[in-house]
Amino acid sequence: MKRIKHLASALAVLLLPVISADAQNAQLDGLLLTASQFTPVDMMKYSQNNYSFTTGRVAAMGGAFTALGGDMASAGINPAGLGMYRTSVWSFSPAMTFTQNHEAYSTMTENHASRFGFNNIGTVLRLSQSSSGLTGFNLGLSYNKAEDFNYRGSVRLPAAAGGSLLNVFQLQLNGLYDFLDTGTWRGLSEKDLNNAPFNNGNIYIDEWGAVLGYQSGIFPGLGGDNMYGLNSLPEGSNNTPSLRYESRGSVSEYNIAGGFNINNLLYLGFDFGFRDIYQKMSFYYTEAYEGNYSGTAQLYLQQMNYNQYLLMQGSAFNFKIGAIFRPVPQLRIGLAYHSPSYSSVRKKYYGSMGTAYYGNPQSKHYTSEIAGYDYSFNTPSRLLAGVALTLGDYLALSFDYERVWYNKMRYTSESYEIQESFRTAIAHDYRAADNFRAGIEVKPLPGFALRAGYAYYGSPVKEKDSEGNDLIFKNIFTTSSSHISAGVGIWLGRATTLDIAYVYSRYEIAPYGLYYYNGPARLPQGMVNEVTYKPVDDINGGALHRHTITATLNFLF
Repeated sequence: MKRIKHLASALAVLLLPVISADAQNAQLDGLLLTASQFTPVDMMKYSQNNYSFTTGRVAAMGGAFTALGGDMASAGINPAGLGMYRTSVWSFSPAMTFTQNHEAYSTMTENHASRFGFNNIGTVLRLSQSSSGLTGFNLGLSYNKAEDFNYRGSVRLPAAAGGSLLNVFQLQLNGLYDFLDTGTWRGLSEKDLNNAPFNNGNIYIDEWGAVLGYQSGIFPGLGGDNMYGLNSLPEGSNNTPSLRYESRGSVSEYNIAGGFNINNLLYLGFDFGFRDIYQKMSFYYTEAYEGNYSGTAQLYLQQMNYNQYLLMQGSAFNFKIGAIFRPVPQLRIGLAYHSPSYSSVRKKYYGSMGTAYYGNPQSKHYTSEIAGYDYSFNTPSRLLAGVALTLGDYLALSFDYERVWYNKMRYTSESYEIQESFRTAIAHDYRAADNFRAGIEVKPLPGFALRAGYAYYGSPVKEKDSEGNDLIFKNIFTTSSSHISAGVGIWLGRATTLDIAYVYSRYEIAPYGLYYYNGPARLPQGMVNEVTYKPVDDINGGALHRHTITATLNFLF
């Protein structure tokens, strides 16, 4: 219980943009210092839907199926569209994705990733039909990918004198967290550091990097001033930081849906969605030091590698309702509502550190224990509206608008303080997003269709805070995205069709910082009223490019 209280306290500190007045406005932030924590960025990532990861027909037409309906993917978009089926069908959609990351300061090494999987598998069963009134009821059972987390990237920042992640670790050893919490300085004891430090209630999980630095010999033991020094770096050393990261996983949804057809004029639908959340992410951070290595009294640190490993696994459930009105055969008007997904996830984390010294070819490597914590949250609700125009079996045009209230995400906790910290952070950084999709289908020949589409998904985060300052985040994630698609549909026989789609997607990467501390410092050489430790620059985003090829086989029966 003591460790949980420490975690709650750390969360409250890390979520607030500015620390309380007792800490003299000290700020501690950055990817490498908060990777172990669960933040609103995690909530946002596991809230997104991308309708490019679906059936071939829907993907080729930009996902604009709120009003058009009549596809297996309708269960996850507007379940009323299932009511348009006039026969039972079974289908599956294998897909191949190719991802390339163009990031600021990119070293352009190993930034490519490819993945094979299934975007959609399901069946629609026509259970009842009539000539009037309730013309038909169809039941749909399906699996659909909602989001894809398969990518990798790398950055290498310019060398700069002074300022290292090790400086922040030193502050943590000397009592930074107690200072932020209580306004008093109280460092970590050597007894705690040498006695199962990763299972010690006196040490925060965010201080594990500092513990690994101590175990690696970067920080000597307590000196006569009862503080930890940092004396392994050469005089006037330049620090060149670099980061490689890799992500695997996805959000998948399993749907149980029903669609009603009332006189071929009104279609109503419902869906119960059960989500599977999985993401495995690794960060490989390196600092290389160059400077004056003269002298033999001390082995200077040549390189420090700090790696962090995250595993997120969880589940969620939601419901959807929708309607499609068809006042005339050529016009369809659709409306759908998606409830928040009520989600629970478990986050596992561990870190490791390796060091290399000049004059000592034997590198040292240390690894922490694995920590796991459970979190619960609600994703944003969605409202979808669409209109579709058709001309017999020859032409279909479809347009969608979607509103997603990311600023209404909610974290649930026994602690009112933590809930309010999340609410404050969400209101500070997030906004409602507007998504637009459009698609066209043309059938120039019987049994053959040409399709094209475009989709734009608006950014869920603000670009600037209320004071006009640029927002720099503590995680790697994408914001807005654009998707251009094309495809074909072919009838292979009386009861079999093949849909093939190609989608090019461009995602904008949010700007993020590796580490940052600004505020007072307690150091062996004396107290400092204000010091700033950060790399020479933040990572100013970039772009993630993805190519997806999907093939869907439909079997009618």
